Amino acid sequence: MEFFSEQFFLDQARQIPLNEQREFSTRVRDSRADAKFDVFLSYNIKNIEAVKAIYFFLTKKGLKVYLDCIVDPDMQRDNCGKSTAQRIRNRLMNSKSLLYAQSPSAGQSNWMPWELGVVDGYTHKCFIMPVTSDAKQVTPRREYLSLYPYVKPDTYNIMKIFSVGSEARPIITDFVQYIKGL
Repeated sequence: MEFFSEQFFLDQARQIPLNEQREFSTRVRDSRADAKFDVFLSYNIKNIEAVKAIYFFLTKKGLKVYLDCIVDPDMQRDNCGKSTAQRIRNRLMNSKSLLYAQSPSAGQSNWMPWELGVVDGYTHKCFIMPVTSDAKQVTPRREYLSLYPYVKPDTYNIMKIFSVGSEARPIITDFVQYIKGL
């Protein structure tokens, strides 16, 4: 497998009992405005089920993950304004890193490029992780995405960080351990 598939994360999330998933969600729901996160999940709403599964997977690994629909369930996607942007910026600034869920529909998002830019300018800790049904890389519609390292599985499905370019080699053994160490 070159990349993680949506199904991998959906299967992993199904192995986490629902009461444990609720506990993960309840722990961070309505977090204080200055709450700190290890990872900010940037995604397109069309991929919400796979992204929720990624959230549960990373949370189970011990990371504190920001996912807007879980942490800030009162935010309304159909009524965005300056206060929404300010809240998201605050969450971005209080996150150690950003995981960009690159899917075929990611290029349609107005928020994802902005989120990536904010975190890149603040921490430089941005990572691209393809989220597709066939576990294949999505060709970036935006050239700047090729500047960031990829998160891919090794033979044991451990999330590894790979350098960019044709010489894509692991640069960090374990994404989760790297983020915990920030």
